[in-house]
Amino acid sequence: MKFIRYAKGQTQYRGILDGSIIRRINGTIFHDYSLSAETENINDIVILPPVLPAKIIGFRKNYNGKKEDIGEPKIFIKPQSSVIAHNENIILPKNQTVNMEGELAVIIGKKAKNVAECHAVQHILGYTIANDVTAPQKEHDLTVTIGKFFDTFTPLGPCIVTDIDISDIMINTYKNGELVQSGSTKDMIFDIMYQISYISHIMTLLPGDIILTGTPNIPVEVQHNDKIDITIDNIGTLTNKCISGQI
Repeated sequence: MKFIRYAKGQTQYRGILDGSIIRRINGTIFHDYSLSAETENINDIVILPPVLPAKIIGFRKNYNGKKEDIGEPKIFIKPQSSVIAHNENIILPKNQTVNMEGELAVIIGKKAKNVAECHAVQHILGYTIANDVTAPQKEHDLTVTIGKFFDTFTPLGPCIVTDIDISDIMINTYKNGELVQSGSTKDMIFDIMYQISYISHIMTLLPGDIILTGTPNIPVEVQHNDKIDITIDNIGTLTNKCISGQI
């Protein structure tokens, strides 16, 4: 099933996407909802971020290594204000290098506190695509996270998929049509169930919270007018354009 959040006119809705048709729903995707008789064509609406999370937790350097070599996971938090939707613009801060990373994102569906790995799947609503954008600061400095806080630095979408096997799916990132990142989720160092358990022993995860699970390759620098397409098997494509801003 594919959940989508969208606007038509001045009103926001949630729906279930089937091909190019959206079936509107009443209620919340985190609890009970019902199908409406109302439908829309995806070409007649504006896609919104699939959720507005209370918090976004990301994993750094989570591919192509061994747990015993890494030690403890390296995590960071991004604010809700960094979230934008499919087809919205990434605003590049002036006079700073900016990198992007294509990632699989997990949407939490049920409150999670001190969850065992074997029960973590019960707390997942579904999955979407994320672009973890960063303006790198001083390496080996706590200010490295500041570069992740900018507005527009977490594109998400276009939808939430609830019923896919994510153990071995491809994440492909294109810059201006050229493949610049490619890898499979099977190469994660800390898998998704471990990630949920690990975070839930530090902080409570709430419905709508997002985990950025890491990128399979090194970050890719972006500049003004670059168009970024991130495609994940069975989810779709997240597209955003980079433009220079006044930040």
